[in-house]
Amino acid sequence: MDSVPSRRAPRLEAAIGWLAAFGFLFLTVITVVVGVQSRDRALAGAQDRTLAAVRVLAEHAARLFDAADLLVEFAAQETAGRPWDEIAASRAVWEKLNAQRARLPFLDAVWLNDSTGLLRLTTVAHPAPYSDASDREAFLFHSRGPGAGTDQPHISQRIIGRVTNKATFLLSRRLSEPGGGFRGMASVTIDPSYLSGFYKELDLPHEPATILARAGDLDVLVREPDADPANPAPLSALARRTIQASPAGGVAHDDAVIVAHRRVDRWPVHVVVQLDVAPVLLAWRRLMAPYAALAAAAALALVALSIFGFRQAQAARLMQRDLEARVRERTASLERTVGERDAALAQKDLLMREVNHRIKNSLQVVSSLLGLQGQSVGDPRLRDHLLEAGRRVQAIADIHQLLYRVDDIHFIPFHDYLTDLCRDLERSAQAEGGDWRLELAVEPLDVPTDHAVQLGLIANELVMNAIKHAYRPAVRITADAFTDRGEADARTTVNTIAVALRADGDTLRLSVADRGVGLPAGFDWRRSRSLGMRLIHTLSSQLGATLTVEDTAPGVRFTIVLPPQPVG
Repeated sequence: MDSVPSRRAPRLEAAIGWLAAFGFLFLTVITVVVGVQSRDRALAGAQDRTLAAVRVLAEHAARLFDAADLLVEFAAQETAGRPWDEIAASRAVWEKLNAQRARLPFLDAVWLNDSTGLLRLTTVAHPAPYSDASDREAFLFHSRGPGAGTDQPHISQRIIGRVTNKATFLLSRRLSEPGGGFRGMASVTIDPSYLSGFYKELDLPHEPATILARAGDLDVLVREPDADPANPAPLSALARRTIQASPAGGVAHDDAVIVAHRRVDRWPVHVVVQLDVAPVLLAWRRLMAPYAALAAAAALALVALSIFGFRQAQAARLMQRDLEARVRERTASLERTVGERDAALAQKDLLMREVNHRIKNSLQVVSSLLGLQGQSVGDPRLRDHLLEAGRRVQAIADIHQLLYRVDDIHFIPFHDYLTDLCRDLERSAQAEGGDWRLELAVEPLDVPTDHAVQLGLIANELVMNAIKHAYRPAVRITADAFTDRGEADARTTVNTIAVALRADGDTLRLSVADRGVGLPAGFDWRRSRSLGMRLIHTLSSQLGATLTVEDTAPGVRFTIVLPPQPVG
């Protein structure tokens, strides 16, 4: 009888030993899995934030360069056809250019150089001080002759101004004689410190480096922060490889840094946000420290329970129950971790809403600037172009306004957007004179965010095209409203435009129709030189949509059919 306990004790101790080993393995695996997953989430979140930052910064840079290019074109138009000596002596031209430059705080000055590179006019001083730009990279680029892109706007390398003695870079355009010969160069200098100050005020998490670099040679124009602002450090090898592999935009990382970049619209520059991995991992370690301490405490408790279990069998059963309780604690801890992840996703959604809100505000500012610019020019055609551009920008801003308000940022209620757009255009048309009325037959439909901007611009262009061209001035007729499978069916008067939105199965159908003068004989909308028709055609192609134009005699109907879109 005395031999039975001696045989059972080793088996019980072995069982306790195996249980202890299993417990240690369990804690190790849980700690490693939770740590790896949370580390991956921290890095993925950092990548998402850098991508969101470069999108906002690229839009900001595009607006700055567009405004600067408008001033360069304005300078070219003001001096076109005038002799250089007259330009150099004209105080009126100098004051006009200086007044326009003062409206753009990120610009240092406007510069006009003749075909030899000699500075003939600058807003820095009048008369212009002596300066020769014939050896500057921008001047050499434009002087190569017509073609090869030399008539396009050019972004120069970062230079030290010979007149201002300040670090800057140029946005320039070629000046040509009526016969195409090289007449000189018009340019503006952009203040890098203005962009550095803007980047500094963004207050991005973990203080990443924000960089503006030229396309092609990837020379750095602006870098914030930088130890030597007068001579910014070049792009890292990873950033160069990432831009060369994906010129339009992307993100990459290695063990040391996360790099996100984006091409600035049509401009040959890239915005780069470079984030060190170290501060991200430091924040992750601080977040994981309580869990690591909890795991260590659980391990110590397991050791104590194992030792106690070796002393008596009853303690082993108690230890088992204690382990089960601790497993439940760990499960609750994991549930809290999942809850924190959901909170982080909600924070990310809030960040996206804030980004859309700021983009909307920026686009409204751009729309207002275009409107003010249009009101200040004397050329009626240029004024109309600027006002139309302002309406297009406002149409995009309205999309971002909806994204700020909706619960699901992946879809927007396009029927609400279309209704507001048509009412705004109707009020605008009525304010400009005429008896206008837009009849809406709009079904409640949600559209993917990726397609909302293109579809909104198409609707804006179709309605504006009808307002501008459908009805001849001072003509009034009465006609029956037209019916098209659920569209408006009522009595209408002159200057009536019907807008319909509905779903045909899985497809979306948008139509804009009028009973006006119709299309000119032989008109081919596919080859039209009109910016509006080209924009409609291009955006329809981007969406994979089908555009049809019907002569309804009288009037014309434009119909956009958007095919079913993949989910996810």
